[in-house]
Amino acid sequence: MEIIIGVDDHDSTKAGCTTHFSVLLMRELAKRGFEIKEIPKLVRLNPNLPWKTRGNASVSFSIEVTEDTDIILKIKEIIENLSYKYVTEISKGFEMNRKPGYALAKTNDLIGVKDDIERFYEMALSDVVTTDLAKRFAKNRNIVVGGDRGIIGSIASMGFHGDYSFELLTYRIKDNWDKERILDKNSVIGADIKLFPKVSSNYDYFKDVPLILSHGTDPVLYGLRGTTPYVLLEEMNLVKAYEAIDFFMLFKTNQMTDAHIRRTGINFYQTTKIEFKVSSIKVLEGGHVIINGYDSPVVVYKETRELNSMSKILKNGDVIEVIGSVKPSYNNTKIVEAERIRVISLNDMREEVPTCPKCGKKMESIGKNKGYKCRRCKTFSKEKDNIKIKRDLSLEVYQSSLYRHLTKPIFLELQHIDLRVEKDVMDKILSEILEKDISIKLG
Repeated sequence: MEIIIGVDDHDSTKAGCTTHFSVLLMRELAKRGFEIKEIPKLVRLNPNLPWKTRGNASVSFSIEVTEDTDIILKIKEIIENLSYKYVTEISKGFEMNRKPGYALAKTNDLIGVKDDIERFYEMALSDVVTTDLAKRFAKNRNIVVGGDRGIIGSIASMGFHGDYSFELLTYRIKDNWDKERILDKNSVIGADIKLFPKVSSNYDYFKDVPLILSHGTDPVLYGLRGTTPYVLLEEMNLVKAYEAIDFFMLFKTNQMTDAHIRRTGINFYQTTKIEFKVSSIKVLEGGHVIINGYDSPVVVYKETRELNSMSKILKNGDVIEVIGSVKPSYNNTKIVEAERIRVISLNDMREEVPTCPKCGKKMESIGKNKGYKCRRCKTFSKEKDNIKIKRDLSLEVYQSSLYRHLTKPIFLELQHIDLRVEKDVMDKILSEILEKDISIKLG
């Protein structure tokens, strides 16, 4: 019999990480004889929520158990005990108002409600979901939940479906959590060059800094993102860090898949997709750009770099499609924060005061809406001339260089991996973790 488990909200600003906790939980279950059936799923949720956790990610995985009438209660007890120890001893989450949660269910019980759970996942990706709604949802579908707000992500992770990529996370020895992370940046560049385009988000060549390093006092050393398990294992061997790794884990994830734009809307904290004709552009002090023409202003922040640069040369009459997040502004109005812009058509004409066909001089206006006249030749023109101009934009997609977790890089080609390959990789990684004397003792 198979049981699926989801966990969320086990991190805090002080320490801890939900993925870190999930690996310790898998290790504890494996030590007790339960078989881990798959690579765990790392599921990023709605990136627009102001109260989201640092990575806004939940984790789910499946285990094989022997048939037992009390098996759900036994697994529930293991999760609760380990969760409480982790949040009190490691992440100090309760001190930081974190509200961890978990969910579990027999896989067979979920077959009939598969569509419901997938819709819940999509809702958690794109909208605001309350804890009460999640509890009612679970109760009506034989899903056992515990804890608080974390049950939302826990249930959502069970419904993960669609395109996927992989992330390999390495974890630090506990004594190093408050120390600076240092690695050989040339090794990161070398790995990026060798393995591109199967890997992404390794290095910021503009700022000349690695992007793979985590920050703060959480237990993650670095994270590698790519399209297959084996390319990430190869990359890990190429990256040189100046500290020992406690353990690592590979995750199957919705990162870099554009999952958040599958279901769009126009309400606060939703991702939206809008098409409109540009009426005007305003460049603010500091470099941010306001694009007008839609019901709500579109903001393109300076930090988006290439996207910000292209937005400055849009003009009245251009037709664009914007993907971005709907956020509240002053007086409860809305703004759209752009993360991607597709240029549909360009206004490549410019109106100019007409030229006299006889003498070649510019005509003069004879009054508002009254036309133009050459003072010398007395020739008349009712309208301005339309002059074709060259534009420094193409009919293509422009994207922020600062990727969100879910944003799919334009160059990335996602792959589908045989489940037997995934299981083989997972078994090898877990075997290594079980054999190691790791720095965290919770069980």
